[in-house]
Amino acid sequence: MSYEASARICPGDIVPFKFPYAEGGSPYARPCLVLEANTAEILLAYGTTSRGRANAGFEVRVSAEFRACGLKHASRFVLARRIRVRRDDPRFKANGDGELLLGALSEDLLSRQQVLMGLIAQTWNAPGLRYRAERAGIHPVQTRRRRRGGQLVSSL
Repeated sequence: MSYEASARICPGDIVPFKFPYAEGGSPYARPCLVLEANTAEILLAYGTTSRGRANAGFEVRVSAEFRACGLKHASRFVLARRIRVRRDDPRFKANGDGELLLGALSEDLLSRQQVLMGLIAQTWNAPGLRYRAERAGIHPVQTRRRRRGGQLVSSL
């Protein structure tokens, strides 16, 4: 992905990105929400269509307006799971026309994103520490929960 293709990307945009797992790379690009963007880097949140409790925390849910936001399905963007990457990161996957932008959040959803980003910023002592952690990728710890039958199962 060239820098030129990502130059117009701004907070609230939805882009395809091969979001990594804690264990390694992703086999395909998924819609990710742009949380922050500067001239060098873009901060992305993990997007999923799963309605389960896995990857929960600091979420922007796109339900009724998913088509207007450029999505194929109702989705949620998990801000607790995010990564900060360079604008020319090869994990961005443009379509056949070279377009990187899938869509963008509505004003209401963008306001929710901004509130959540403010809360996230308050949880860090220094922005530099947060930026370093995000560059490494923030993946919530895998938790375990009980099913009705009493068996422990992984929630991620």
